[in-house]
Amino acid sequence: MHDRYWSIQLVIARGGGQRGEDGLPPDAVTLAVVVVTATMRAVAASSVPCMYVFGDSLVDNGNNNNMLSLARANYRPYGIDFREGPPGRFTNGRTMVDFLSDMLGLRPPLLPPYSTATPADLPRGVNFASGASGIRPETGNNLGGHYPLSEQVDHFRSAVRDMSSSPRFRGNATRLTQYLGRCIFFVGMGSNDYLNNYFMTDYYTTAQQYDPGAYASLLLADYAARLAELYALGARKFVVAGVGNIGCIPYELARMDDADQPSDPTTPSSSSSSPDNGDDGIVISIGGNSNSNSNNNNQKPTTTQQQQGCNDTINSATGMFNKGLLSMVKRLNNNGNAQQQKMRGARLVFLDTVRMGTELAANAAAHGFSVLDRGCCGVGRNNGQITCLPLQRPCDDRDQYVFWDAFHPTEAANRIYAAKAFNSTSTADAYPINVSQLAAI
Repeated sequence: MHDRYWSIQLVIARGGGQRGEDGLPPDAVTLAVVVVTATMRAVAASSVPCMYVFGDSLVDNGNNNNMLSLARANYRPYGIDFREGPPGRFTNGRTMVDFLSDMLGLRPPLLPPYSTATPADLPRGVNFASGASGIRPETGNNLGGHYPLSEQVDHFRSAVRDMSSSPRFRGNATRLTQYLGRCIFFVGMGSNDYLNNYFMTDYYTTAQQYDPGAYASLLLADYAARLAELYALGARKFVVAGVGNIGCIPYELARMDDADQPSDPTTPSSSSSSPDNGDDGIVISIGGNSNSNSNNNNQKPTTTQQQQGCNDTINSATGMFNKGLLSMVKRLNNNGNAQQQKMRGARLVFLDTVRMGTELAANAAAHGFSVLDRGCCGVGRNNGQITCLPLQRPCDDRDQYVFWDAFHPTEAANRIYAAKAFNSTSTADAYPINVSQLAAI
């Protein structure tokens, strides 16, 4: 069994009970959890030949590297703990989907970005995600080049054409569709549609055109259409991630320190389109002194819980989106539903990232975290006013931080989110089944 995978399971298993001297609970339940999840992984590995990823910078692994875009992470210290190749991930190490592909048994476990994938890579899986992207085509335009969800689906369409003509499938469309039906399609979109669209009122007009409920409905209609396109191309097993509590990220906490209250999308303010504002991980303009800030990064914070309130206006809006997304998953999973007839045989899993993040914060110490409200790398309040600068020195104790920068989780947090998605027994985390169960179908 792969050592890294065992460590992932142990991190989750240690969440309950008292730790022994080795930092883990000594009871037999821990070993039982490891054995069960190891078995689940073996089943998944025999059932899933490939994985395809669609999303934004939370899961982008380098598709924006050569773009004329501010939504790039191909500079140090991004990827400081990623030893397998050049940087491009918006975190210090691996992303959530990196861990998931490993748990699913893909070998090698890391999927290539579509921008550098070869024809031989396509049948094993490719990452199409793009930083700054959203469901809406205009989302993230303030940051320059990127691939919105519709273009990511177009890229997959091109990949299907290439696979169809390859010696492996020799133009046999039925064989290719059956093959793709066994693969996992991970889709995580929506954060930028709020951070870099709806709540950036000096740049976009969507907040004046739609109230939060109408905007969520608009996003979900487009989302459903893109999933239907993937289905028509052969996708059957979908993992759909909700939008996290982005009103609680260090960037939003830093803004609230300035205003002492959440911003309202219907009341434009300078902070709603601040020149510091970026993608769910990139900044438009740079200010401040990274050298003077680096010492602050390595001072041991005393905060163990978020002392500031979150931006409830943003969380309320994304909550409407998440509620609608879960309802959509339920409808599409209902074989008797008229909408499901268009996607007959599809199985969808909804990941409640809000619930996962809330549980992690409530049990931070058990998971090894001590800093919940500031980035490991960044500038200003909560290391969230400006994101991580080139060659800036990040914090030394990265495994104790939930956030890597103003917007993105650390590798340590991504590891836990992936493990929950893969093997949680709670439908509050993964509904109606977890990823390993989906893989085994």
